[in-house]
Amino acid sequence: MNDTTRTVSPRDRWIRPVDLTLYVLLAALLLLVLSEAWLNGVLLETPSASYGTVPPTTWPRVLKNALYLALLAAAALKYTLSRRWRSLLTGADAALVVLAVVLVLAGLASDSPLPLIAKGMFVYLRGAIVFYAWRALRPGPAAVRRFLLALSPVIAVHVLAAIAQFAFGWPAYSMFGWTDTTWFTINRAQGVFRHPNDIGHLIALALLGLAAYLAVRPRRRPLLWGAVLLLGLGLAASQSRESMLAVMAGLVVVALVNRVRVAPVAGVALVVVATAALPLLVTPSNRAEWNRRFAGVVNAVEAPSGYREGEAPAPAPTCDKPEGCQAEPVPPPAEREIRILYARQAAKLWVHRPLLGYGTGQFGGYVAYQNNPHWNENPRFGPGGFNLHGFYTETVDSFWIHLGVETGALGALAYLAWLFLLCRPLLRQARRRPDPAAGRQARRRAPPAVYAWAVASVAASVLIAFLAIALEDPLFPALLFTVLGIAWTLGVPEAGRGRTRAPGEPLRVGMVIISEYEANARVRREAEALAARGDDVTVLALDRTGAPRVEMIDGVRVVHLRVRKYRGDSTLAYVQLYGAFFVAATWWLIRRPRAFDLVHAHTMPEAVVFAAAAQKLAGVPILLDVHDLTYQLFASKFRDRGLIMRGIKLSTRAALAFADEVLTVHEPYAETVRTLTGRRITIVLNSADERLFPPRPYRAPAPGQVLFSYHGLIAPRHGLDNVVEALAALRREIPHARLQVLGSGDGLAPLRARVADLGLHDAVTLPDGVVPITAIPPALEHVTCGVVPSRLDPWTNEVLPTKLLEYASLGIPVITFRNHVIARYFPDDAVTYVDPATPETLLAAMRLLATNPALAADRADRASAVMRDLCWSSQRPVYLALIDRMTGNAPATGPLPPSGVPTPRHPSSTAPSPEPTLVPAQRTRPTHDPAPANDGL
Repeated sequence: MNDTTRTVSPRDRWIRPVDLTLYVLLAALLLLVLSEAWLNGVLLETPSASYGTVPPTTWPRVLKNALYLALLAAAALKYTLSRRWRSLLTGADAALVVLAVVLVLAGLASDSPLPLIAKGMFVYLRGAIVFYAWRALRPGPAAVRRFLLALSPVIAVHVLAAIAQFAFGWPAYSMFGWTDTTWFTINRAQGVFRHPNDIGHLIALALLGLAAYLAVRPRRRPLLWGAVLLLGLGLAASQSRESMLAVMAGLVVVALVNRVRVAPVAGVALVVVATAALPLLVTPSNRAEWNRRFAGVVNAVEAPSGYREGEAPAPAPTCDKPEGCQAEPVPPPAEREIRILYARQAAKLWVHRPLLGYGTGQFGGYVAYQNNPHWNENPRFGPGGFNLHGFYTETVDSFWIHLGVETGALGALAYLAWLFLLCRPLLRQARRRPDPAAGRQARRRAPPAVYAWAVASVAASVLIAFLAIALEDPLFPALLFTVLGIAWTLGVPEAGRGRTRAPGEPLRVGMVIISEYEANARVRREAEALAARGDDVTVLALDRTGAPRVEMIDGVRVVHLRVRKYRGDSTLAYVQLYGAFFVAATWWLIRRPRAFDLVHAHTMPEAVVFAAAAQKLAGVPILLDVHDLTYQLFASKFRDRGLIMRGIKLSTRAALAFADEVLTVHEPYAETVRTLTGRRITIVLNSADERLFPPRPYRAPAPGQVLFSYHGLIAPRHGLDNVVEALAALRREIPHARLQVLGSGDGLAPLRARVADLGLHDAVTLPDGVVPITAIPPALEHVTCGVVPSRLDPWTNEVLPTKLLEYASLGIPVITFRNHVIARYFPDDAVTYVDPATPETLLAAMRLLATNPALAADRADRASAVMRDLCWSSQRPVYLALIDRMTGNAPATGPLPPSGVPTPRHPSSTAPSPEPTLVPAQRTRPTHDPAPANDGL
C-alpha cells in the first residue's frame, strides 16, 4: 500500500464539479437550440414576426440567453481554478478581441447606444462562448464521442421528420403540430424547425462530419453509409439550396485536408447529388420551384424590372373612341432574387461608409428588428430608406450583407480573419508529417477526422452566410462552434503550457543580445555549450558588415537583425540603438510565440527582456543574463541626469521582475542585483573558455621581444591612452617594446589620434574592425604581458574583466587596475596591480615585468592556479543545469547548486587542471532559415 497521500488543494476539489456543470450547460444549450423553433411555434404557439410586429419574448429564448451567460461564467471559473488563462493567447483569441473592438468602434462611430452595441455583439459572438466552453472543458476523445452520441437521437428525429414530411405530405407536418402550410405547398420539409434551411444547415454539418470520419477509417462501415444515405435524403427533402452547395464545397475541403483517402469523400458527394435529384424527378412542384429561383437570379442580374415597393403602375392611356377602349392587361412584375437586390443596395451604402459602416445593431439583423421594426425606413439608408421589395421579414437574408453594412469593411475583414485563425492551427496540425521511421503505413495515414470536419464546416458556413443569416441565427452558431471547440480540444496544443518533449529531444533556446555575436565571448560560450550537447540555439544579434541575414556559426543559428552597433557618447543615439533593436527583436519573436522552450536575454539594457513578451504570455520561461547594469554604465559614460537615471533604474527593476530567473557574472554583482529584485539569482562567471584559451604554463618571451596586449572594448574609461603614454616613455629604455590592441569601440578614433601624436605608428598595432573571439588566441601567442588599465568609475568598480581571466588561463602575466571584485579572486602576488592606472603607475609595472622574467613567471603561475577553479569547464555544468531546471528538464538526482562560483582560495593549491579541448577556427555558413528547424508554430 502506498504510504504517501496526495494533497488536493481547494481549487482542485472544485474543478470536477465545474466540469460537470459545463457538460450539462453545453448539452442543455444544444438541445434547446435544436428544439427552440418547435417550442415557440407549436408548444407556445408564438406567431412569426411580421413587418411592424416584434414577436413576444418567450421562456425558451430567455432560457437560451441565460444558458449562454452561465456557460461564460462556468468557463471563466474553470480557467481561474485551473490557472489556464495563459492558454487564451493564440492568434484566434487576439483576432476575437480585435473583432470585438471593431464592433464597438462601428457602433460608437454611428451613434449606436451602448445597450444596442452590447446586444449586437452578443448576437454576433455568442457562438464564441460555446467555443471557449469546450476549450475550458478540454474533454478527451472518449468523452467527446459519448457527447456526440447522446445528441445523435435528437438529430435523427429532425432528419426522419423531414423525410416523413416529404414522403407522406401534410399528415406528417401536422403530426408534429405545424399548422402553417407555407412549406408544404412547395414540398419543402421543415422537420421540427420553422424553416427548411435550418434543418439543411444541421444536416450539412452532420454530413461533413461523417465524410471526414469515413475518409480516415480503414474499413467502410455499412452503418455509417446508411447514416450518410439517411442524411442525404433529409437534405433533399428540405430542398435547402444553400446547404447543398455548402456541403459540396465542404466535401472538397475535406478531401484537401485529409489528402490521402478521397474515394469515401467522393462517395458522400455522389450520395448528396443522387438524393438531391430525387425530389426533382418525382415532384413537379420542386422542379417548378428550382426554375422559379433560377429565373429570379437571371431577372435580378440581367434585367431587373417590375414594380418596386412604393411605386404605382403607370396611368391608363386616354381613350377617344365613342364605343370605349378595352384596357390592356398589366403583366405581373418579373420575380427577382431578393439577395441580389439587397446586395446592390448594400454596395451603394457601403461606398458612403466603407470602413465602419452604419453602426452595430442598426441594420438588417435580429437586434435591429427588435430595436426598431421599421429600421429599413431610416433615411440614413437612403431617401426612401432600405427597399425591402415586399419581403417583410426579421432580417436581411444574408449575413455578409448585414455585417458589411453595419460594421463596414473592417468588421467583415475582422470576422473573416477570426474564422481563418480558428482554422489555421487545425490546418497546421493536419499538415504535420508523420515520422519517416514509422514506416509507409504511417506516412499514408490521414490526419484525424476532426481537423477536416472543423475546417470544412467553417468553409461551408462562409458560403451559407452569403445566402442566409446563419452565422447569427439562434441555431447555427452553437452547432458550428461546437465543432470548432471539439476540434481545438482534441487537436490544438494548448498555449501557455509549453511544449511536450519526448525523452532526449533537444531543447529550443532563443537568445537576444544587443551586440555583435561574433565578438561577445560570454554569449558564444553559453550558446555553443547548448549547441554542443545537441540543443537548437538561435541568437538574435546586431548586424555585422557583410554578414548574411542568417548564418550558422559553430552550430549556433545567428539572426542578424538589421540594426548596427553604435559607439559614442550620445545618450539619444544609444536610446535609438536600443529602441530600434527592441522593435526588430520584438517583431521577430512575436511572430514565433512558441518557437522556443526558453528565451535567454542578455544585457544591456535590461529592458531587452521585454522583447520576449509573446513568449512570456505563452508560458515560455525567460532568463535574464545581467552582464552589466545599464544604470552603472550610463553613470560612467554620461553626466548624472536624474530623470533619465531614475527611468533606467525603474526599467531595470521591471525587467528583473519580468524574468523568471536571473543569471549574473559574479557574487558582488549578485549582491547589487539582489537589492533590486527578489528573483532567484544564479552565478556563472565570465570564465575563459578552455577550448579557446587552454591552460598552459608561462612562456618566456623571445630575446629582444616585449609585446604588451589589450583586447576587448575600446572606450575612454578603459584607459588605453594612459597605456600608450606609458609605452612612449618605456621605449626610451626598451626601444623594441610594442603594444597590440584588439577590439572595437568609440575610443578607437581618439586612441588612433593619440598614437599618431606620440609617433608610435611602428610600435602600436590597432584594429580595423570587429575582431571575432576566435581570432584572439592566435594573436596572444607571443604576448609578454596583458594590460587591463581601466579607470575606476561606477561601472568598472563592479566588473571582473574576462580578458584578465583569459590572460591568466594562457599563462600570461597581467597588469590590471584594482577593484573589490578583482581583489576578491586575485591576490597581490598573482597579478600586478596599478592603483590607480595612471601613465606613471603603468610605466612602472610594465618596466618591472619586462625586465624581471622570474617575477613575471611567478605571478603568471599563481594566476593560472587561481584559474583552475574559475575556468569555463567548472561553470558550464552550472549553466546547463540552470537551463534544464527552467525548462523542466532537470535530472531528479537532487537539488542543483545555486552558483558555480567557488570560494576564493590561496593560489598555492595544486589541484589538477582539466584537460583542455581546443576549438577550431570560426566556421560560418549562410542559411535561409530564420527560425529554429523545429519551430513550434
